[in-house]
Amino acid sequence: MGFRGDFSATLIGSFPGRDHRQAVSLILEHCPEVPCWPQLPAYPQEGMLVQFSRGLPGFDPQSLTLDPTTPDFESEMLAFYEEYMAVEEGRKSLSESLFAQKPEEVPGLFALLEALEDGKASPRAVKGQITGPFTLATGLKTPDGRAVFYDPNLRDLVVKLVAMRAAWQAERLAKIGVPVILFLDEPALAGFGSSTFVGVSREEVSAALSEVAEKVRAAGGLPGTHVCANTEWDLLVEAGLSVINFDAFDYLDRFLLYASTLGDYLRRGGLLAFGIVPTLKPEALKAAEAEGLSQRVGEALGRLSAESGVDEETVARASLITPSCGMGTLGEDLAQRALVLTKQVSQLLKERYGL
Repeated sequence: MGFRGDFSATLIGSFPGRDHRQAVSLILEHCPEVPCWPQLPAYPQEGMLVQFSRGLPGFDPQSLTLDPTTPDFESEMLAFYEEYMAVEEGRKSLSESLFAQKPEEVPGLFALLEALEDGKASPRAVKGQITGPFTLATGLKTPDGRAVFYDPNLRDLVVKLVAMRAAWQAERLAKIGVPVILFLDEPALAGFGSSTFVGVSREEVSAALSEVAEKVRAAGGLPGTHVCANTEWDLLVEAGLSVINFDAFDYLDRFLLYASTLGDYLRRGGLLAFGIVPTLKPEALKAAEAEGLSQRVGEALGRLSAESGVDEETVARASLITPSCGMGTLGEDLAQRALVLTKQVSQLLKERYGL
């Protein structure tokens, strides 16, 4: 699937407020080239660990646990894998499987589809998102408080659920008729390699991300990831992700430490999404100006080009602009400011590079 970033603006997903259609209208106004669907954490069912977890054997949405000791766990697990194999072998479509999501589970997705199918916008691409396998499998616990990721059998259930649900979302969004970008939201990767996740190997994390990425790609989408802090960025390259979204406001210098690896990634057609609008820092967001933010991105492109050997124009064509993280924790006024800044930074960089 051919798609160039060209400094188009897109978003991470979470929004303040309780009106999905209003959020979609704001998205289409400020990010018309690559709109995403909104998640509204004001609704508990749209929480990061709940929204995509229905269908997991032994899942309790109240305690956010997977309990393999429940009486029905073995039969639920058998049914889960039978459903998975039915889709894998072509005996059942994703849209007819338990991996398909209902409008009440992802109302923002269906609100965006409704708007786009009504011809209210003509995007270059469309973006979806799902909680990534590492974040979901480390956020969900067994009843003894241990992260599900540490249990290979439970981890496999989570990874396969995320992979198939991400593939369903990519298929559903592809009906719009433009390229689909699907972000795996992975805030927990900020803790990978630290004492937070002792005993978690790089190979295990890479395998989980790769399995999901492959399913998204097979469904016709571009698999990406969003990490709102620092991580081992070369791991995401190795996992086969096509878009890497990072906090360019606070972690740019650390990201550029991987310039050599990023150079190879860009030469293979990888995309970068610069999270330059500081939604994690309300005071910084209030003080930020589009000119200054766009200048920081331009300087970063120069550094990345010099250190990676990839010419600056190629990097520009491979770049998107986003906020540093979602906006669900912001007040509506600050969220509006973030939207305006994201759009303005995108426009300034497009003008600077003739895109």
